[in-house]
Amino acid sequence: MKRVLPYVFLVFLLTTPTVLLSADAIPNASLRVTVQQRDEGKLSKEFHVLELSCWNGNCSLSSVTLNQCWESGYGQKVFYPAVQYSATYKGNLTVRNEGKSLIVQETGSDMLGDYVVNLRFDYESIGKGERANKLVGFSGGYVKNSHTLKKILTTEYVPLPQANQIMKLDCDVLLPGVDK
Repeated sequence: MKRVLPYVFLVFLLTTPTVLLSADAIPNASLRVTVQQRDEGKLSKEFHVLELSCWNGNCSLSSVTLNQCWESGYGQKVFYPAVQYSATYKGNLTVRNEGKSLIVQETGSDMLGDYVVNLRFDYESIGKGERANKLVGFSGGYVKNSHTLKKILTTEYVPLPQANQIMKLDCDVLLPGVDK
């Protein structure tokens, strides 16, 4: 029996997911923040609600853009909530844990060119083994290689300064419905 125990322990170590063994494993997380973009020193009026969700080492990042006002065919300024989504399983998102910070990198392309988004979510957990769901710090931004403008664009994300804020938007929202 004494000879079997070391082998059982070795098999356990080799078959146990590294998530359980690493101090820097990605915790289960649900972290949200609203940011505005700062370009060339100017803060935009648009709001981007970012939500990072991680479960069992797999993560997704969603972004909902609000207050991106434009003239509509209805005679008033409106915005349509724009939604973007990336995930580790899709290959366009990487996440790593550094102590109590989740370091996120999203890659993609749009009409203007290729981009890389880098984000840092500083978090606290409610208790041992609980989800990381208290955001205590945030920084981030993106770099875009604009083929259209033939230059590199850099944008900083500036988080709202309080955990929850009531905000007045500059225009109404245009929502889809059933076309009858």
